[in-house]
Amino acid sequence: MTLTTRTLLLGITALTPGFAWGQALPTGGTYVAGSGSISTTGGTTTIDQSSARGVINWQGFSIGPGASVRFNNGSGATLNRVTGAQSSSLQGHIGATGTVFLINPNGVVIGPGGTVVTGGSFVASTRDTPSSAFMKGGNIILSGGSDGTVTNAGKITSTSGNVVLVGASVSNKGTVSAAGGTANLMAGNQVVLSEVDGPSGVYIVADSKAKGNVTNTGRIKAAAATLASAGGNVYALAGNREGLVQATGTTRVNGQVWLSAPHGTVTVESTTLKATSADGSGGIIRANGRNVDFSGKAVLNASASKAGRKGGRILVGTDSMGGTNLARSTTVASGVTLKATGKGTGAGGTIETSAHTLVVGSATISAGPGGSWLLDPDDLTIDSNAASTINSALNSGTNVTEQTSAATNNIAGTGTSVAGNGDILLNAALSWNSTAHLILSSYHSITLNADITVGGTGKLTLTTNNNIGGTGTGDGTLNFGTSSVRFTSSSLTAASTTSSSPLTIDGHSYTLITSPDDLQNAVGVSGYYALARPLDMSSISNFTPLTSSGFTGTFNGLGNTISNLVINSGAESVGLFGQVSRGGTVRNIGLLQANVTGTSTGIFTAAGGLVGTNNYGTISDVYATGNVTSASNGTGGLVGRNFGTISEAYTTGNVTGTSEATGGLVGMSAGSIRDVYATGNVTGNSDTGGLVGLNGGTISEAYATGNVTGNNNTG
Repeated sequence: MTLTTRTLLLGITALTPGFAWGQALPTGGTYVAGSGSISTTGGTTTIDQSSARGVINWQGFSIGPGASVRFNNGSGATLNRVTGAQSSSLQGHIGATGTVFLINPNGVVIGPGGTVVTGGSFVASTRDTPSSAFMKGGNIILSGGSDGTVTNAGKITSTSGNVVLVGASVSNKGTVSAAGGTANLMAGNQVVLSEVDGPSGVYIVADSKAKGNVTNTGRIKAAAATLASAGGNVYALAGNREGLVQATGTTRVNGQVWLSAPHGTVTVESTTLKATSADGSGGIIRANGRNVDFSGKAVLNASASKAGRKGGRILVGTDSMGGTNLARSTTVASGVTLKATGKGTGAGGTIETSAHTLVVGSATISAGPGGSWLLDPDDLTIDSNAASTINSALNSGTNVTEQTSAATNNIAGTGTSVAGNGDILLNAALSWNSTAHLILSSYHSITLNADITVGGTGKLTLTTNNNIGGTGTGDGTLNFGTSSVRFTSSSLTAASTTSSSPLTIDGHSYTLITSPDDLQNAVGVSGYYALARPLDMSSISNFTPLTSSGFTGTFNGLGNTISNLVINSGAESVGLFGQVSRGGTVRNIGLLQANVTGTSTGIFTAAGGLVGTNNYGTISDVYATGNVTSASNGTGGLVGRNFGTISEAYTTGNVTGTSEATGGLVGMSAGSIRDVYATGNVTGNSDTGGLVGLNGGTISEAYATGNVTGNNNTG
């Protein structure tokens, strides 16, 4: 805390008629270090200090209404220590050219009519420091364990220094101003004042035994502001008027508001925290504790104030961006606003809402175009309220990252961690039409129980098994349920998105299939492909099966459907995909009202609605409706011949085979089939089954309900 000041001309408060001045001013003052004189005239006590620093012991230090105390201490500092048993009541005026400390272990109250104006810093504390340490200068440690509190209901102004209030508990109901320095409300047993500029120059030592709180219902305006409790809670509330904590910054001090309760709860309710830098850029707002709770009409604003300047940073529930010392819980309730936007052409800022348990209501959260918002709990469930907030942020151009991690991050103030799976569960739809990028990154699995719709030039990244915070088992999955992911921009084409795809899944960029022609022409034998939206194939009268030589890439339907597919082919393997080979994957897709006909005969021929031959590939989370008719030696509603893996699949259409091995789901299988069913009618020649016609592999958790008709080996 820098104590250098400049001279200030002080006014004298008007006298109150009939007031007993002997009871209105400090008593029993004696210099015990340094030098100076103390005189009283009428309602004014004047201290003329001749040394740079001085210490005065007082029997009592109170000021009645209309009375005043003036410190002529140049650019120096005066420590005033109360040795009597009474608390200090400041109902009048203190003025100083330099810095003033008021130390009273019994308590300090600045009343509604009380005013303090100092050219340097003002410190009111119920924790003391040795006279020798004060006279030496440098870091000053204020320590003690009394129950004395500090309350300001008046007006405190430091024109070029800091304001520091330290006690067992601290409350501000009035006004605190420190345009050139910092405002600090500290509840605890030990506070360090250093020569460092800015909020890091005044810091509190965490102590779980110090249970006092810091409460602000008034107005604080300074270059930077800190509200901190060593072991209790921090409350920023509206009170009887609009509460405000505002940091404006200087060329030496970043504009920053910091609320800290390492062993307690930070509560911000219907009040405003605002931070900007001196150059008009956004400032920094930090709120970290064991628990963090924003409610009512609370506003945290770290936006730029001048055109062309970038937005600032808001860190909630963590001590640093991407930090590991997280709150146990963070709640951003409906009606709350968090903003860190740039102004004009200025870049957006950054927002982080962190905790082991994170709850986001229907709030307003925006870092502006190009800005970012990070959510990183252990597990994350996105309900309708959270989805509304996320959609609003994305539509404002804010990039949103929803990231879960292993539960190895510490709970703030405890050094312990909590259990969590690291899953993301989407239970309400997400939709945006902007350039924003949504990243869902899970330590374990992602389950989509609602749709994601990406418009404009937006981007989507889905990552499972991210291993953040630990070493995962690698068994996390991307589950679509009954949901889908859709890209709606009319400007998207498969060719234009191959090298710079708006979709990334588990580190792989996907070519988006956006039209029937894309599906017919853009899918190669390898690579990563995704169905960007539902496709109606009515425009293609006879579709040619894809990759008859064997598909080894990944095709992800993203929960979308392909309807009205017509295939009439004499190829050896007939289906949407002719053949899927080892390493190939087809998942998350549905065929609606497909009509597939295979005309080839022979021992290796096959026909299925989705895949003709699955040659050691993987097929999962798929279904097919419609009809499959074939003369092949393996005819199935989904797959003709299977040597690979099929899971979580079903068919409801009718299947007709005129040769061998005809089944409602698979004609012939030597692979693995699990979690499947078929409900259509099956008509075959020999080896005919409601689920599988001829099986030499494994089948589990499966059933069939349709009618089965065949000549030999029918079941």
